[in-house]
Amino acid sequence: MNSTDKLLLHQRLPSSFHIDYPNVGALLAAQAKAAPTKTFLICPGSTREEYTYAEFLELMTKTARYLQSRGLKKGDRINLIIPNCAEFLLLYFAALSLGITVVPINEDLAPKEMSFIINDSGSKIVFYDPGYQHKVTEFTSLIPSTTEVCDVGRYPDFLPLTQAPDAELVPADVEWTDIGIIIYTSGTTGNPKGVVLTHMSMLADAKALSERLSFSAKTRTMTILPMFHNNGQIVTLMTPLYAGGSVVLTKGKVSLMSFWGLIQKYEVSWTSVMPAILSILLSLKAERKDQSLEGIICGGQPLTKAVQQSFEDRFKVPVFEGYGLTESTAYASFSDHPAEKRKTGSIGRALPCNHMAVLDENGNEVPHGTEGEICMRGLNVANEYLGLPERNRTSFANGWFHSGDFGHMDADGYFYFGSRKDHMIIRGGENIYPAELENVIFEHPAVAEVAVIGVPDKLLGEAIVAFVKLHDDAQTTPQELASFCTGKIALFKQAREIYIIDHLPNIDALPKGPTKKVLYRELKDYYQTKLPPECNHPSKP
Repeated sequence: MNSTDKLLLHQRLPSSFHIDYPNVGALLAAQAKAAPTKTFLICPGSTREEYTYAEFLELMTKTARYLQSRGLKKGDRINLIIPNCAEFLLLYFAALSLGITVVPINEDLAPKEMSFIINDSGSKIVFYDPGYQHKVTEFTSLIPSTTEVCDVGRYPDFLPLTQAPDAELVPADVEWTDIGIIIYTSGTTGNPKGVVLTHMSMLADAKALSERLSFSAKTRTMTILPMFHNNGQIVTLMTPLYAGGSVVLTKGKVSLMSFWGLIQKYEVSWTSVMPAILSILLSLKAERKDQSLEGIICGGQPLTKAVQQSFEDRFKVPVFEGYGLTESTAYASFSDHPAEKRKTGSIGRALPCNHMAVLDENGNEVPHGTEGEICMRGLNVANEYLGLPERNRTSFANGWFHSGDFGHMDADGYFYFGSRKDHMIIRGGENIYPAELENVIFEHPAVAEVAVIGVPDKLLGEAIVAFVKLHDDAQTTPQELASFCTGKIALFKQAREIYIIDHLPNIDALPKGPTKKVLYRELKDYYQTKLPPECNHPSKP
């Protein structure tokens, strides 16, 4: 598996990284052969679903026979509009085992948004959960008549199982450089971009993460992030699978009120969350009672030191921060394990399946400690953006993927995240990262969540604005929060305006996406179009 003949320039590594399996289907088959009676998948619910490796492989094989009976073959693409459930995984692994590309769709998207992904990806069949029939009805007229739509039903009436033919499965020759998944991620403007990821990318990232965190056959992860997102697919599914572990897949959208109960009941050892989820768990009264949880994986947006420290102090479980994008399959760098090896505030060292560097605007590496653009290359880096040649030329240039994120690397090879290009605030020529002020404001005992944005300013280019959500029954004022920041951060980094969401109309929480990532653009839109004039300038530092 060390051949580099088919690797793109931005996927080549200066050293070898061995992948043990030719494709994702082979990985599942190998683990089922090694430990057929071991539990692979648990889906909590009113009726508990639990599958051993052998049981899941048998059902997956029936599902693959069904896909072949529908005329699907290697190189074809399918869409999945299905929430977290065993049915999603059966279609997912069945397709991958046949060399069929899986293009999952966020079920929360509007029908028009769904139709764009279906059309752009060129999928042959859209498989959907019956709960989304109303959306399918709306977008059917927006997609080609040659694209089939198929209601797969729910267990025990899951169509691929009830209608799987008895004929033998025709094996497919799936190579590690074949496309496995296409994940659509938000673009800076306009329509989403399809990120093309291979079996190699998925396996490389899973193995690297598994080794960095010392996963084993005893590891049991809990997946609470959506499966249409690469974090859910790779971090808490493919990574424990690579180690021969097991997965607890929460169905649909799990309430965080049940988070600690599920951890305890199913003896979960690891889970993966966004920083906002840590803040929500801190705001709840529920306490941890388990003895099994070894660590929490956290990424997707900056993790403030204050949130991390508060969470670890209260719940006595280490949070391991990493950095990555859809374009790096999941993570490209990660904290060291065990916890005492971590560097506070760092997003960790590069994983062994990729190389990372901090480059200036001319593509040259900058000195240690100097800010620049975080770039990467390696086996887990995407092939391209689907059908976007101009974007590919700039994003995958000179043998590097250019992330659009700013940060720096220290002399020991540890990386530190600054901010996205489009979130960075430039005030009077000074670059300011939102996380710097968010760290400070979050330390106030009344603050549950905080997000900082830049807004237009005639004099300095941009001004800094903070939106704050308070803990239940907590009280403070914008003026008090502004005073609280005095002396804790440079004057030019302090907020011109602080708004307490609890006191504002037309907003009751920080806007977040399905993975609980703060939607900064929506917050900017609220400030510019929905904030009543009488709310202007509630505080000044």
